[in-house]
Amino acid sequence: MTPASSSPSAPPPAGAAAPPTARPPNVLFVLWDCVRAKSIGPSANGSVARTPVLDGLARRGTRFPRAVAPANWTLPSHMSFLTGMYPNVHGVRTFQRGTAPTETITSWLRRRGYETGLFTEMVHLVGGYGLEDGFDHRAARRAGISDEERTVVNRLVGHADVLYSASVRRLVERLPPLIVPMNAVNHPQEIAYKREVCGDAMLQEFDGWLGARDAARPFFAFFNFVDGHEPYPIVPNGSRIGPLARWYARTPRYYLLAVDGLQRLVPWSALVGGYHASIAMADAKLGRMMETLGRHGESDRTFIIVTADHGQSFGEGQNVYHGCGATDSITRVPLVVTPPPSLSVPSEVQRWTSLCDLPSWIKAVASGRVPFGEDGRAPLPFRAAAPAGPDVYSEGAPASDPNRSLTGVRPGELWNHRLLAAYLEERKVVLDQETGRLYEWNGPGDPDARSPIVHEAGDGAVLRRELFSAYEEGDRRRAGMTSVPGPMPLELDRRLRSWGYD
Repeated sequence: MTPASSSPSAPPPAGAAAPPTARPPNVLFVLWDCVRAKSIGPSANGSVARTPVLDGLARRGTRFPRAVAPANWTLPSHMSFLTGMYPNVHGVRTFQRGTAPTETITSWLRRRGYETGLFTEMVHLVGGYGLEDGFDHRAARRAGISDEERTVVNRLVGHADVLYSASVRRLVERLPPLIVPMNAVNHPQEIAYKREVCGDAMLQEFDGWLGARDAARPFFAFFNFVDGHEPYPIVPNGSRIGPLARWYARTPRYYLLAVDGLQRLVPWSALVGGYHASIAMADAKLGRMMETLGRHGESDRTFIIVTADHGQSFGEGQNVYHGCGATDSITRVPLVVTPPPSLSVPSEVQRWTSLCDLPSWIKAVASGRVPFGEDGRAPLPFRAAAPAGPDVYSEGAPASDPNRSLTGVRPGELWNHRLLAAYLEERKVVLDQETGRLYEWNGPGDPDARSPIVHEAGDGAVLRRELFSAYEEGDRRRAGMTSVPGPMPLELDRRLRSWGYD
């Protein structure tokens, strides 16, 4: 190990105080990496993952069916829900080492006497990017490893650019089966690496931590489980998958994005089946975590949050996995909040909710208040001002944009542009910040399955000003206070490729 009951029908108003307790409630924050909203919830025919533990927590707490991640990949999204700031304010958009740009909710809780523990299967959280700030106890299977350290193939070709060269991309485009030997060598090692980090180690570490800590103090425990992250097993769901299609399903994200036509060869439904099986494994871990809380007598005094840092795309909008684009498959995430019996919350909040709200809810609970009322808004904002106006935003820029990894690779594709999505009532509007075009969806239904109304830059200027001017102004202010990051060193650029952020 590397240190590193049913909900009341009428909840009280948001500013009401919670009943007095011997000490503030614990806070348990469980993050399912890469889990999208559309794969969670009641449905038939295997179209969603089986999550009985999460479903049980939802029945005892609050569901947020319109939760939106602040960004489409790990680092900026984590920094947002730990600080309450959107990426246009905190500025963490790539792998740049340092402390958090402002106090995190973790540090705030520690100052108020909370014991703080980080239990992560995602190495980025202990990679020195500021996400670990405020945690007294840090546990991870691996800590900040480089790409070259993960598999033998990565070590052998880690300093060779040939596999990402234009000539190789063109060759695979002309003869797609050439991708098979590349997958055959590296994919089993990726599976083995995921199996290593996704075991029971963090659960065992949590059990030991609870047993050794001062039971008179409340705790804040943060978990990141990467079961939902690629790679996945192939689950055909009743359909026949040929051997070649199975190998196409194992293709790294970079090639699926960079090589035209390769996505059409992937059996996406079988990959989604494996994805749902992986989410079910994360749910089983959540169940064992609940059992651990019960054994230590902490179940009835723990405030529980379960969500995801971003979703996962399986070909929607030509997106692959995450780290690019602003499709709903990536931006919308599950969110369930279950309080201890001493706190009353609504059974469901229907407004659009940003994960930037989470530190405000935690602050309210730690201060003896209910976390939110019927509208989901906290009585005690973590920041002096709310992170945005009435709209909820999500950044859809390519994760590697500051590192130039996708520069020149299909630059005309929307997923390869810097995007900003806004959600309000029954509308979704995506701004392409490179071309000025806006893409608008109106009414219910999945925007990923419908064509948008397209507003050209000139025609959409008023709409852009109405929805995005405050966000973009915040970005300009931050850029004026700090230097704009240039290309990252090659080592950090390769680190992006470690989990598919090419």
